[in-house]
Amino acid sequence: MRKNNWNMALQRNVILNDTYQVRQVLTSSELAIVYVGRNRHTGAKVAIKEFFPHRIAARQTDKRNVFCASRGYGGQFHELLSVFLQEGELLSSLNHPHIITYVDHFEANDTGYLVTEYCAGMILTDYLQERNHALQPEFITDTLLPLVDTLDYIHKQGILHRDVKPSNVMVMEDGTPKLLDFGAAVRWPMQTGAKQAIFTSKGYSPLEFYSEKAVQGPMSDIYSLSALLHYWTCGQPPMDVKQRLFQDELPSVRKHNEYVNPWLARVIHWGLMVRSEKRCTSLFWVRRSLRIQALVWKVRKPGMVEWMHEENEHTQVYEPEPKNQHETA
Repeated sequence: MRKNNWNMALQRNVILNDTYQVRQVLTSSELAIVYVGRNRHTGAKVAIKEFFPHRIAARQTDKRNVFCASRGYGGQFHELLSVFLQEGELLSSLNHPHIITYVDHFEANDTGYLVTEYCAGMILTDYLQERNHALQPEFITDTLLPLVDTLDYIHKQGILHRDVKPSNVMVMEDGTPKLLDFGAAVRWPMQTGAKQAIFTSKGYSPLEFYSEKAVQGPMSDIYSLSALLHYWTCGQPPMDVKQRLFQDELPSVRKHNEYVNPWLARVIHWGLMVRSEKRCTSLFWVRRSLRIQALVWKVRKPGMVEWMHEENEHTQVYEPEPKNQHETA
């Protein structure tokens, strides 16, 4: 949390909704402050997310109530608050072991709050940096494949996450993932002509996320997931989609990391196509390519890059056909 925002946070031991006691600030984003809290009645540790758009919001002199401090932005403040409260509604409809567990959401202090379970894990970004990007079969089977299954579950519930990226995935002590932050999530299929709030993350958002009316669907989350896999294999996200509008020449991940199997590299590249109609639209192919990569790495110990390079040069890469995209595993 930026130092100039510390004074904007709720003070320690403030009680919310007569139930949740604020203990300390956990983190902050452009639109919210997240606290570690405690349920006064059960003693359970929780995470409390408070709607607080830093650029336009301020705290009243009572150090609790929030108001729009920027003249002319009152409409935007309430529009964003409505989107924030929608996160609680969507999250309350989901029940999956790899999704952050919903506890409560409510309005108070002229703003909104979302209460979830407190997860004592490590953000995927830090996890990968600490483990030299975990190019191991166990990371695929314990973390990535469950993450793919989680996205598949969300899509079958008629929801798009729209913000899949390493900082929104937490890795628990047993290696399993928890998908966080449904602040950009929406229901789909979307009504014709309906506008969607624009939320983007550089390197991880497909082109359609930069438009209020563009068609969005599972292929949109697949783009973000493919960008996450690019970060995992290459150590950096792909070039932002806006920089590839006129010349889409994204290098294969094998240019950065020859240890990656050609088939997985092909699927990642397919998932990162700028034009959504050319992009992979089924998680089936992502799941299968990851399973193949895990199998290859189990056969040969990590670190044998020279052997992998020689083996891959003689591997026939199967190009998935679009007509089979909706096949299920």
